[in-house]
Amino acid sequence: MQKLWDEKALFLHKILDGKVRLVGGCVRDFLLHKRFEDRDMATTLTPDEVVARLEKNKIPYLDIGRAFGTIVAKVNGTPFEITTLRKDIKTDGRHAVVGFTKSWATDARRRDFTINALYADTKGKIYDYVDGLKDLKANRLRFIGLALQRMKEDHLRLLRYFRFWAKTKSKKLDADVIKALPQIIPLIATLSVDRRRDEMFKIITGPRANTTLKMMKKYHVLTEDLLKIPFSKKQQKMFVERRLEKTLETFGFSGYKKEKRR
Repeated sequence: MQKLWDEKALFLHKILDGKVRLVGGCVRDFLLHKRFEDRDMATTLTPDEVVARLEKNKIPYLDIGRAFGTIVAKVNGTPFEITTLRKDIKTDGRHAVVGFTKSWATDARRRDFTINALYADTKGKIYDYVDGLKDLKANRLRFIGLALQRMKEDHLRLLRYFRFWAKTKSKKLDADVIKALPQIIPLIATLSVDRRRDEMFKIITGPRANTTLKMMKKYHVLTEDLLKIPFSKKQQKMFVERRLEKTLETFGFSGYKKEKRR
């Protein structure tokens, strides 16, 4: 079984004075006995404190998200996102102004889904502030707090909901999400093309794609705007490699071009 904490993650834990936990997808997938690629970390240290410790230990890093609390450390070529515990100060559906906190529970409550708000320390203890373990066991995808409010904070969360719903064994959507759809669907168009395209690409190439797209169509989430998204050449190529042209045609996607087979 894949280890949750590998040697590189343990090394970062040490140089960050142990003030760090793994969080999100790696913890979720570890508990589901699924393989995972990335190990994201949450810490009580400020971004400046994280950078100071990385520099002291000559660990290269990318300073591309310090305003949002995220520093990407590279340990022998492997990237680790290290993010300071945060709370939302202001959101407008596309961008957020964040503040830093020392509270793990506060950080958990600002995340999207309960199953993505699980933390793990090096001893194997799981920290759950929002009943994520219960939802994980029940194959239930649920927003933290009210679905409508969470999707108003970030409109992309509607598409993220379907992407993560596809990974569950659920056959129905959360009632709170269904109730919020009429108010949130029109707001998807306010997002950048890049954000919409990348999320839709993950849905189309992900698990249970046909089932998920059928559900999106049933609840009128597959708007003309989404169906006309122009995918990149790399994404188009992957559609062909995975033989997804029929799926795209069936659901009415028109913003892609099939590449000729050689």
